[in-house]
Amino acid sequence: MPGRARAFLVIVAVMVVAGVVVGLVWTRLNPHVAMTMTDLGPFPNTELEAARQVSMDAWYAALGAVAGLLLGAVLATVYLRHGVLVVVALLVGAVLAAVVAFVTGSLVANGAVVLTWHPRATPGSPLTAPLGLHAYGVLFSWPIGALAPVIPLVWLGWSRDAE
Repeated sequence: MPGRARAFLVIVAVMVVAGVVVGLVWTRLNPHVAMTMTDLGPFPNTELEAARQVSMDAWYAALGAVAGLLLGAVLATVYLRHGVLVVVALLVGAVLAAVVAFVTGSLVANGAVVLTWHPRATPGSPLTAPLGLHAYGVLFSWPIGALAPVIPLVWLGWSRDAE
């Protein structure tokens, strides 16, 4: 049992550390989005600025999926002998890594965790949009990427165990 617990903790810890790294990389890849305060709230200055705002989510999803896929394949291959424990550990680790990457990116880019943004500015004043997610569904890119290579590996391991 101590070997299984250690495998679980190692998998979760590696995923969380990867979440910190991805959060830092995410801040570097995103451009600043120029906005203007209107009577209805902040609005991107141009269509290009609106596209840059959407690219925040796209970069997060791409980085999370790639990191999850690579770590899922490597960790599942190393710990395949533990079977279902690997799937559960990768799922827990990927969910934690997704949240850690989001919070790390927000902290480093903005200086504070930004879950909602309500600037107090007069209409017509220029603003810079904080780094954040606009479509929270991209948080699922981590678990999907991490489990994509694992399910076939675990299934092949179970089929070999049955023989």
